[in-house]
Amino acid sequence: MAGILRLGVLGCSAGLCACIVRPPTIAHVHIGHAVTAVHVTPGHEGYLSVAEQRANEAYTAAKSANGDADLRQLKAHIAAVVDATDSQENFGVRQSVTMAANHISFAATSADASANVIRFAPTFATDTAAIVERCNYIDLLGKDVASSASLKEASLLADEILKLARANIEGSDANGSDAGGSAPSKDGVVQLRAEVQAMLARETPPYRTVDQWYLFNLVRLPNGRWVFDKLGRGGTIDGYK
Repeated sequence: MAGILRLGVLGCSAGLCACIVRPPTIAHVHIGHAVTAVHVTPGHEGYLSVAEQRANEAYTAAKSANGDADLRQLKAHIAAVVDATDSQENFGVRQSVTMAANHISFAATSADASANVIRFAPTFATDTAAIVERCNYIDLLGKDVASSASLKEASLLADEILKLARANIEGSDANGSDAGGSAPSKDGVVQLRAEVQAMLARETPPYRTVDQWYLFNLVRLPNGRWVFDKLGRGGTIDGYK
């Protein structure tokens, strides 16, 4: 597949026509990193997919902590919540959501970005703020749990962490006036993905899933220009984060 993608022209119908293989726009490759795949994540999943996975891991661990009657076990479960929520090495929820927003911004500042993407990027960045804030709060509460000598106190903190972890998935409804995540300040990763999908549905020409070769071989030159690595080294050279 990679060899085919390097060709600019492919023969079709026994040479009766020539099909031009056009690379995707740089903007669409950056969007692909947010939603489809990127070479630096575990499993090469897109940043939003990783954020969803980590958010679900955090929620599962928080639910386990909520039923713990042993302080040591409760602390272990909350430590797992914190790790899934905020981990630079393992792409926690906070890091993954932030990287998704960064790459949508990269897309918007690309020379070939559509007006649709340009309009969307700052809104998406703003809408990630609630998740980042919850992640920071989970981290702080997690430290309180780790230092607590009281099962009762730790259980109360774990209950609050559970609510935050759930909101990071499905959004929150702070005042009970509407469905969770119906306002940007209440967004979870489910709402963020829906926003991106709605933006992609508005793209002209239409957005199509970007082939892995392009996703894994986009690099940034010292002058700031984004280009495809013609040697196909899979993002292993300097210049891309």
